Amino acid sequence: MDALPALDTLSDEDLETLLQETEDAEEQISGRRRQLHDQIDALRSERVERLRGQVEAGTLDIAVPDQASLDRPIFHGTGDLPDEGPEHQAPEPGELSDDDLRATIVALEREEDDISLRRRMLHGRIDILRAERERRRRGLHVDPGDLGPILGGSTG
Repeated sequence: MDALPALDTLSDEDLETLLQETEDAEEQISGRRRQLHDQIDALRSERVERLRGQVEAGTLDIAVPDQASLDRPIFHGTGDLPDEGPEHQAPEPGELSDDDLRATIVALEREEDDISLRRRMLHGRIDILRAERERRRRGLHVDPGDLGPILGGSTG
């Protein structure tokens, strides 16, 4: 994500355009995030049903993974919104093997982590742009210290 331009160099119209573009990007990312949550929920539900069936049948084979396979970085990728299309849709849960089901869940969780980070960054950007717009409307100077509460920091 590119850095914000110097806000004092933007016209009011350019500021509004930048704010609208940023809000549109956040809306698109939020939609993709909801899709990912739906896909993850469906795959997890399938996994739970399979595990229940194995427990009831007495065939559950529990392999204990090593710690390295459980560790996941906080941020995995770029945070960019992936391309959408049929090739990026999650497969039908019933068509996946147990290993593929687990791997698909992990991949979708990582994608959701990336998108959530980007979404949080966009929220911060939106807050800054809205603060600048409000400053201009009131004709007041916004001190950098005033941004703390806007960005979720301390008030004093």
